[in-house]
Amino acid sequence: MDPSQRNQDDPLVTYDWRSLTTPPIQHPYPTPLPFSPGVPTQVHSGPASTAGSTTTPAPKVAIPRLAGSDATLHGRRRSARACEPCRQRKIKCDGMRPQCGQCVYNNQTCSYEDVKRVRDQKRLRSLSKRVDAYEALLRDLEAEVDVPTAKKIRKAMKVMKPKSGKPPKPDGEESDDSSTSMGSLDAIDQVDEDLNRNEGTRAAGFFGKNSEVNWIRKLESGVRMQSPERPGAPNPFHLESESDPEWIQKQQSLERQIPTSMMDYHLDGVAIPLIEPCDVLAVPPRELADRYFDAYLVNVHPTFSAIRKMIFISQYQQFFNNSSTPTRKWLAVLNMIFAIGCRYCRLIDGPQADDEDDLLYLTRARHLGLHSNVLFEHTDLQQIQLELLVAIYLLCLGQVNRASKFSNMALRSALSLGINLRLTDDRTKDAAKESRSRLWWSIYSLEHLLASMTGRASCVGEGLCSVPAPLPCEEETFDHPDAKRLLQDPALRESQLRSTLFEPPSHYQTQAWVTSCPPCPSLFFHLLVDLTLITHALVNRVYSIEGLRKGASQTEYHVQKFSLKMDRWLAKLPLPLPIHHPKHNPMESKPHPPLHNLRPLRPRTTLTYFSARITLYRPCLTHMEQAQSTPTNPETSPHSQLRAEMATNCLQASCSLISVLPDTPNMTWLARTAPWWSVLHFLMQATTALLLGLAFSSHARAAQSNGNGDQSQSLLTPPAASVYKPLETDLGTVMLAAKKAFTWLHLLAKVDLAAKRAFLLCHGIAKRILPGLGG
Repeated sequence: MDPSQRNQDDPLVTYDWRSLTTPPIQHPYPTPLPFSPGVPTQVHSGPASTAGSTTTPAPKVAIPRLAGSDATLHGRRRSARACEPCRQRKIKCDGMRPQCGQCVYNNQTCSYEDVKRVRDQKRLRSLSKRVDAYEALLRDLEAEVDVPTAKKIRKAMKVMKPKSGKPPKPDGEESDDSSTSMGSLDAIDQVDEDLNRNEGTRAAGFFGKNSEVNWIRKLESGVRMQSPERPGAPNPFHLESESDPEWIQKQQSLERQIPTSMMDYHLDGVAIPLIEPCDVLAVPPRELADRYFDAYLVNVHPTFSAIRKMIFISQYQQFFNNSSTPTRKWLAVLNMIFAIGCRYCRLIDGPQADDEDDLLYLTRARHLGLHSNVLFEHTDLQQIQLELLVAIYLLCLGQVNRASKFSNMALRSALSLGINLRLTDDRTKDAAKESRSRLWWSIYSLEHLLASMTGRASCVGEGLCSVPAPLPCEEETFDHPDAKRLLQDPALRESQLRSTLFEPPSHYQTQAWVTSCPPCPSLFFHLLVDLTLITHALVNRVYSIEGLRKGASQTEYHVQKFSLKMDRWLAKLPLPLPIHHPKHNPMESKPHPPLHNLRPLRPRTTLTYFSARITLYRPCLTHMEQAQSTPTNPETSPHSQLRAEMATNCLQASCSLISVLPDTPNMTWLARTAPWWSVLHFLMQATTALLLGLAFSSHARAAQSNGNGDQSQSLLTPPAASVYKPLETDLGTVMLAAKKAFTWLHLLAKVDLAAKRAFLLCHGIAKRILPGLGG
């Protein structure tokens, strides 16, 4: 057969194969290759070249990408970001969310990672939080480790940020922001005069930098340095390290010319006469004795629990009923109670009252329990009570130096009997253990009060005692179930009554158990002891020699730390004892509901609280102008802003303390409501701080009137363009508070010689400040 004929007859050859179309292949996922199954592939090839050919090869022809017939293959074929499984397998990903086609086909978990910029931001935030946690831990450890290790921690944490055009400081020096943060209080305590020179200097003694006497002395020297003959002189209240060295030397020389005894308004220079002869066993009539005894129990005992109340009342009644013969030391304690009660009644009735002189009871107590042989006898509880009561009485007299002496005697006697430690003897009743605990905390509170008044180093610290905090329940309720559980279960008592000073920050958001306690004098005593622990610890950290040697940056850290502690203490106050901390106008006092027998608790607690705030922020009060922006320094450091805020808080606390007092001075209110033995101390703290703020403003206004541009702004009313929060305590509020303080000092001056001296000191300073304020 002809081959051509065979080809024509063959159906495989004659059949039109082009009419057939291959159905598209159904893929389970988009094919990552540029292949279209619906269109046949066409291969273009150039002519074959031989080895011996000389013909020029045809140019290459660009083959266009073939468009597929499937709609899913149109558009962009590659995702901008592949998922993590596709990236690891190095295959193309379609970028479908929440799962791409490859992960669906391979039954894998599909996940997409953030872009690099977002990843870097998250990692930076995580690292910043971790660094902050490490810094907080190192700061906490710095106060607990030894000095060399603390220096290494400070060196590791120090970040040098030199300004443009200024070389960085050596490693041994502090930065500019921190080295001058404490102003006139940044120097180590020194004695610039011979305190043994005469009887007056010995009576006054030494006053440290946290005493208002020292504040007045520096304020007096600063006011004297404001010479009108030298208008361009540096601010005498400004930082010493930034002032003219010659001017600093003159100011220090002037301070040495002002003896401490001249600025001391206390009455240690006044002799205490003895009423001789006297019958040491005599007692006042029963009616008068009851009045003195009740005055002590109601007004002094809630603050200084020197005696076991119920037991002593029973012994007192038995004594006056002639059913018992007490010991000489018990009679000495009773006479000191009469002396303190007599001082209170003299404030109520006036100095011209016909009551017996309280010095008579002091003389009897001296013969009964403070005779010449007492120094060579072993101490007992009654001796400790007697020494404590004598210290309280001398404080009421204004004899601060002598009161400090007896307070130290009571403290040492208490340490010798271990009253500062927890008593675990089963033979001692729980009520007796609680009475000793309260005796210790009374000594501790008095020691702190005297240390804050004199500025001297105290031998007590937060780590000196293990005795539990005083129970916020009255002695008459010790048999109640709640009180009995706390007395018999030390672990429960420690968890419920833990001091705010030792609370970790994680507990700050939880409500304290003490907030639910019913208000009573014992609750007031518990709260005061808790606040005293915080304040005494901050004095040891901020004003002590050890604290100053650690550097000013650490001092600022401790100021912020104890500020948080005080905020936590404030949150523990029960509802009947609120303390309002006004932000805009501290002089706008709000009326409080009556508390009946608890009426004295709120003013005493409030005055003590604001006094602690003034002590806390006082080191920063000399830096009010450092946070203001100037044309040469448009930006200020965070340290300067922090110091300005603390200076504002100091003035606010001073105005708030003054606002606690009634607008119309009332001596009866003062004696029955305020802590009259320390109200002059609180009043002078606030007045001195206010005068210092006014002195700043006075110098700034004088500089403005003389064309001193760098100090042209008022320090109490900063410009709106200031980079820190404007001072909320304006000049008018400060002047109004200072005027009210002077009114109260003038009233106290009529009945108290110490108040008269304090009024004359402050009045002399104010007369030189007010002209610069337009007053």
